[in-house]
Amino acid sequence: MSEIISPDNTALLTQILGDIHNKAYIDVVRNVQQQVTEHAELIDVPIQNHFAPGVYMRQMDAKAGTLVVSKMHRTEHMNILLKGSLTVVTENGIELLKAPVVLKSMPGTKRIGYFHEDSSWITVHPTNSTDLEEIEKEVIVPDEDIDDFLKSIGHNFKEFTLCHGQP
Repeated sequence: MSEIISPDNTALLTQILGDIHNKAYIDVVRNVQQQVTEHAELIDVPIQNHFAPGVYMRQMDAKAGTLVVSKMHRTEHMNILLKGSLTVVTENGIELLKAPVVLKSMPGTKRIGYFHEDSSWITVHPTNSTDLEEIEKEVIVPDEDIDDFLKSIGHNFKEFTLCHGQP
């Protein structure tokens, strides 16, 4: 796919999400993540790491037309859409975000994002570590542990439904 999909083109989301009828959101995400993984060589999202006392910031720069699936985080943390725009899919629905935006993520959040413009997305994590492997173990839920983690935080596995006005 070489053309950039406009935010009002809902056919893309229908194609990406596939058959979502009677599926839990996490299963929809796993399906999209598998599709993205199969074409990982097509995705170029440079990462920059920034540190300050007690803070780690991970900056992802995505070109227009990039589709990503986020990692699931164990902790509450902040996100900043510094520049650009994207359609983001979460368990709570679909939303078009245009920079500048600051969001709070709760533990267990996993997003699907399609970038309409060249964009910069930053996650901000409280940590005293500067070791990236240690930070990843501290804040990221490994894919194979997602179901157990969601149960441990009392997450209700609800079916994913598109809200009125969405595809």
